[in-house]
Amino acid sequence: MKLDYELIEDEYDDTTHIRTMTEQARVPGGGWLLRTTIYSPHQISHSVVDIATSKKKSLYKPIT
Repeated sequence: MKLDYELIEDEYDDTTHIRTMTEQARVPGGGWLLRTTIYSPHQISHSVVDIATSKKKSLYKPIT
């Protein structure tokens, strides 16, 4: 299943050279997935959270 993610947060720290990016996607059965990816000079890590809700509106306002 391919989900359509919307970017809701994208930050870069010049001092540590770490970039954090958070996206949200609507799950077809209901609910939302929030995906946060952290890029650093030494590694990449990410976390995905499933939020069960019947709310149709986006959880967070997407970046335009």
